Amino acid sequence: MTTQLLVIEDDTQIRENLKEMLTLHGFNVETAVNGREGISQALLHPPDLILCDIMMPEVDGYHVLEVVRNNRLIANVPFIFLTAKTEPVDLRRGMDQGADDYLTKPFTLQNLMHTIESRLQREALRKADLKAKLESYRHNLASVAVHEYNTALTGIIGFSSMLIDQHDQFNGEETVTMVKMIKVCGLRLKRSLDNIQLIDALQHIDPDHSAYIHYSSGNTLLTAELIDRCALAVEQRQDRHVSYQVDVEPVQLSISADNLRICLVELVDNAVKFSDAGQSFTVKGEICESGYQIAVTNRGQPFNIEDSAHIGPYKQFDRSLYEQQGFGLGLAIVKKIVEFNKGKLTVESPTPGDTTVLIWLPQWLGGN
Repeated sequence: MTTQLLVIEDDTQIRENLKEMLTLHGFNVETAVNGREGISQALLHPPDLILCDIMMPEVDGYHVLEVVRNNRLIANVPFIFLTAKTEPVDLRRGMDQGADDYLTKPFTLQNLMHTIESRLQREALRKADLKAKLESYRHNLASVAVHEYNTALTGIIGFSSMLIDQHDQFNGEETVTMVKMIKVCGLRLKRSLDNIQLIDALQHIDPDHSAYIHYSSGNTLLTAELIDRCALAVEQRQDRHVSYQVDVEPVQLSISADNLRICLVELVDNAVKFSDAGQSFTVKGEICESGYQIAVTNRGQPFNIEDSAHIGPYKQFDRSLYEQQGFGLGLAIVKKIVEFNKGKLTVESPTPGDTTVLIWLPQWLGGN
């Protein structure tokens, strides 16, 4: 497919010369006589690269660049300024606004072609990298989804089939046990669907939307009793005993009760999931650095600290080595919610075999 270029230049001779030279080099070239027309053409027919003069009547090149970079459709289009300005402050202004490069008039054909080709190559690499990331994301989601849904549905279908086909062979206690397992599988499936919906909302919510306030405001009191309730929720959902120790200083945090509960449940669930059999985990909370730090430590499956920078939706580390439940959404959800509330999430490995997930949140100081 022929590369589409847009030349925005008010000087007729320069504009026509550029079109002729670039066309001879195999590009499909559209031109605009001023900034206003250039913006219109860029939006109607998004180009692969824009060459734009700076000094133009009505709408100058800086404004064209601002419009381009603030429009999602064309925000990543390579943008090269054509300028007679040589003062560093003028060149710096364009680069600070997001220009990819600039050519100082007069320029040679060799410099023009080199600049265009280098910017097109960089954009091609960016697109290839994005495509690879999307493919990895799609693959991770597909493989995790198949496993997670099938595991839950196999339990539901299997136990319900046994109760239907062989109900007369089970006593009351055995029947209740199987019904409980059906419930556990159903809760596991519901949690997966709820978390998919939640991470989608957290990733795409507009800060200017009224719903953003739900995730970024409020305050609540953190106590050991709250952590106990969150651990109980994990126990009931997984139908297993959860062993842990709690040492927290009660404090009023700048996060709503609902969102703090979501974070604590996910942190507890993560600790339980990756603890060795028979090992308990610890929850410690203390005032520090003008805020409050919650540290959840478990002993079990090792965590590569370098992976902490890549925590994200549907990302499960070392899945090929360790069987894992869930979609890999827990810490991604916690990270998003904590950041919405001006906090941060980090992961440490204080000793071999121990993993500590830490969240820092500001204390509630009152006021609006």
